[in-house]
Amino acid sequence: MAVAEARQRFSRILDDVREAGEPVIIEKSGVPVAALVPLTVLDRDRRWAAERAERMALLERMRRPFRDVPTEEIETKVRKAIALVRSERSRRPPRR
Repeated sequence: MAVAEARQRFSRILDDVREAGEPVIIEKSGVPVAALVPLTVLDRDRRWAAERAERMALLERMRRPFRDVPTEEIETKVRKAIALVRSERSRRPPRR
């Protein structure tokens, strides 16, 4: 939607965004520059960003003790550990 149209219909556009729950993209000279989004979408995106930041921090804490270990060595050990677990699982009797 063009800026001029958005300016003229702003109140109605806000109602539409709230009711439909869909974002509206605002363009300037045909180039998308902004979006009006329902607060539920913004809240969800903020929550996801916070969860991602927590996961990245956890990964960093897990990586820290291995920062001096070459990547190839870690990958080799991981492959061996996975193979060991798979082989142990294949020896177990099936679950019922």
